Amino acid sequence: MRIGFISLGCAKNRVDTEIMMGLVKSRGHSVTDRLEYADLVVINTCGFLSSAKEEAIDTILETAQLKEKGILQYLIAAGCMSQLHAEELLEEIPELDGVIGVSSFLDINAIIEKVVSGERVNAVAPTPDTFIEQGPRVLTTPAGLAYLKITEGCNNRCSYCAIPLIRGNLRSRPIEEIKKEVEEFVRKGIKELVIVGQDPASYGYDLGSGTDLTQLICSLDSIPGDYWIRLMYVHPAHLDSAIIKAIADSEHVVHYLDLPVQHVDDAILRKMNRHHNEEELRQLLRNLRKAIPDLVLRTTVMVGFPGESEEQFQRLCDFVQEYEFDWLGAFAYSPQENTPAALMPDQLPDEVKDERLDRIMSLQQRITRRKNKERLGREEKVLISLRISANLYLARGYFQAPEVDGITMVKSPQPLRNGEFVQARMVGVRKYDMIGELIHEPSQ
Repeated sequence: MRIGFISLGCAKNRVDTEIMMGLVKSRGHSVTDRLEYADLVVINTCGFLSSAKEEAIDTILETAQLKEKGILQYLIAAGCMSQLHAEELLEEIPELDGVIGVSSFLDINAIIEKVVSGERVNAVAPTPDTFIEQGPRVLTTPAGLAYLKITEGCNNRCSYCAIPLIRGNLRSRPIEEIKKEVEEFVRKGIKELVIVGQDPASYGYDLGSGTDLTQLICSLDSIPGDYWIRLMYVHPAHLDSAIIKAIADSEHVVHYLDLPVQHVDDAILRKMNRHHNEEELRQLLRNLRKAIPDLVLRTTVMVGFPGESEEQFQRLCDFVQEYEFDWLGAFAYSPQENTPAALMPDQLPDEVKDERLDRIMSLQQRITRRKNKERLGREEKVLISLRISANLYLARGYFQAPEVDGITMVKSPQPLRNGEFVQARMVGVRKYDMIGELIHEPSQ
């Protein structure tokens, strides 16, 4: 059977999709990226924001049209939307042949067999107590890149977030299993491993025996080879001095950190249940920049949280202006079902939230452009992702995380190999992106 996959949402979801792809291939099915040639399509949905839910529904309905036209035989929805709204999806979308929850996707082959036999499947189960989300993977990332999921679930209980309701409590993957996968990736020539999870800084809290992110970094760092490790989604409240030192001392962990602060006003942080205050955040940033002077920082902020005043929003803008994060993602607060924040008074109008989102992104655009201009003239090691014309390639430096930051366009008079490192001199800036010229390929 030819099976197509659509993965929506975050990189963590992508890893789950890649595992499902590996599992169906191990059963003898083929995977196609041409949906019009597929017999069955699996849509791995996101349910974190209202916009993500809308995208999931639109994608399901759009793909369902292939069934109506007789092109597609079977359609399955998986992921967060299915976990939250399985019965509603099956009731409202008759074209769906099954739904798969976030902990049931490892049973994809058995579920497909049931669907093909004519059964309409609701495969949603409670989240497990241990990390089970692993298996053979078919990488869907650009050449040289792989995501590495080290945790599932979350214990933080931020008041606006439904992830613990969907994916359960923190579950950490054992170090030896992570190390084995990294060794295999490095052996296959992967050059960048991006560590993801709902809260990687809390890695190991549930395992006991002193297992933590510091220990994991040291273990992975012992694997020989020329490759990068990148840390994403690191909660400020759990980033301690030991982790900072491990990053600073590491041979392979790049000096880049994704540190979602969400807000800086103490009253808002308390309502968000973020487990840190403004002064603790400022001290953390001072410690980081002292320990790792060339650290590139990415953050995420939320505007329009219930009760956020213009003054509180301006404090957030002033903070962003003061600390000049290299990269910043922002989103407007969106009420999530069954979360404390959804029940809070003083919900702000959408037009206020959208206006604040535009203002802070406009501020950050100027900061990022200025930071990129400071890189002009520097020589940087970059990872080639894709050839886009005869002598132009898409690439990324250590200062650019995949999918969320800018890219580096590398000019080269000679052919370059996708998935390999080269040295490039930064010669231009285009909005969020850099332009580089090949200096030389690293000696093999």
